[in-house]
Amino acid sequence: LWLKKILCDLHIQQKNKTEVYIDNQAAIAIANNPVCHGKTKHFNIKLYFLREMQQNGEVNLVYCKSEDQLADMFTKPLPINKFEFLREKIGICSSKNKEEC
Repeated sequence: LWLKKILCDLHIQQKNKTEVYIDNQAAIAIANNPVCHGKTKHFNIKLYFLREMQQNGEVNLVYCKSEDQLADMFTKPLPINKFEFLREKIGICSSKNKEEC
């Protein structure tokens, strides 16, 4: 959303909603249905923000399996096989295996 606002200042409009990939189906369900749930007692503040942004039509929450979360390769230490799997998903190949890409 921050990047979207910067682009707007540069007169570049994003016409589509920003997709936010989440690996927590309960969080998506709670955001879609704002009725009080028992699960919301310890609900994280950032997820309340996402609910509000989704209701305003700025974001679209999309389920993504934990093992397919591309952001993990930038935010967590990963085993080499998981790192290579995610790296290939975004189209980055190792220097020794360029012919496979």
